[in-house]
Amino acid sequence: MVDPGSSPLHPLLEIAQAVPWTLLAVLSYAVTIAVGTLSMRGHRIRRRWHSRLFILTCALTVVAAILSFPEHWIRGLLLAVALVPLALLPFLSAPVRRHPSRHVAIGLSVAPCYLAALTMWAVQPR
Repeated sequence: MVDPGSSPLHPLLEIAQAVPWTLLAVLSYAVTIAVGTLSMRGHRIRRRWHSRLFILTCALTVVAAILSFPEHWIRGLLLAVALVPLALLPFLSAPVRRHPSRHVAIGLSVAPCYLAALTMWAVQPR
């Protein structure tokens, strides 16, 4: 029985909030860093995989940030802050072969935001 005073969540929103988006965004970020490191060191990993994972990481971070509001607004804010350097990364570090240290520094600058968001997610998961 549904309380007449409460409005039930849309079924898709319930499903979306059941997915651990913060964890997925952090894992995607970690894999992006690993693949980027391996491709930069000359391993047989194509750079386009790093680019595709970067896009996936940005998309997952946007979804995780949006779905964190309003209940977990600090976690959402941390993820939103992480998106700023990620959005600037392709423009501030191009070409990567000439400026690898700048690319790495900007890419790793968001790690504290992801770590803090992951810690907050682990303390109070959905």
